[in-house]
Amino acid sequence: MNANSLLAKPWLPGVELFHADFSGQAFGRHSHDAFAIGAIGAIVQGVGGYQCRGQRYALPAGTLSLMNPEEPHTGHAESARVVYRMLYIEESRLPVLLGRKRLPNGFSTLNPHDDGQVAAGLARLAGEFERADALTLESELLALLELVFVRHGGLREAHPVFRDSGVTAYLRDYLEAHYAEAVSLEQLGALVQRHPRHLIEAFRRAYGVPPHTYLLQRRVREAKRRLLQGQALADVALDLGFYDQAHFNGVFRRFTGVTPGRFRAVAQA
Repeated sequence: MNANSLLAKPWLPGVELFHADFSGQAFGRHSHDAFAIGAIGAIVQGVGGYQCRGQRYALPAGTLSLMNPEEPHTGHAESARVVYRMLYIEESRLPVLLGRKRLPNGFSTLNPHDDGQVAAGLARLAGEFERADALTLESELLALLELVFVRHGGLREAHPVFRDSGVTAYLRDYLEAHYAEAVSLEQLGALVQRHPRHLIEAFRRAYGVPPHTYLLQRRVREAKRRLLQGQALADVALDLGFYDQAHFNGVFRRFTGVTPGRFRAVAQA
């Protein structure tokens, strides 16, 4: 059995997400030209393993799998079937994505314990790779990279000093006006000449949520208005930039507690 997939976006170079689902397949000795971040807590079934730095490792749930660029290793399933996700990020992309002049030192420990935060971040990132929401995908990616490299890569935790000068209010007004459009974090940063990481924290401090959450909330608010007018569910989802009906249903329920169909049915009763 082999149901592996490798996900990438043309507008997000140097970043790939590998979804592994295999049995009986072994990966010979090789290396990657990127940092590799895998959360074994994300495994659905089985135990993974590999050989690296002269040792053989078995990776049960609750551990991370961290690799530096050009680090030779093998890969195999310790059980009949193994399912996991692995993020690859090219080293040259880190200064831009993290907003740092200096790169992280790299991973000294291959399989540290995970308290669930990295696994959860990888799961959210995988979900966003399946959709076309650039703002949410980029935001989840930055949050995950910051978390992993501060905890395990020698990166100092950032405490950015951000002079607002009306920037967050301008961004809020922009999101209010362009809520139905595809908006990226890079686009917002260029709009106000600030690094995306700084924008996220400043916006969160000002409005309690990051920009991508604010945008989703704005779309849900507009969706309710249109549903009350009798517009079709599929049309509302498409017009407001949701990936598909399932994405629309999930986001709507996340912020209201009910599905859009239920909301409309009760309102029209």
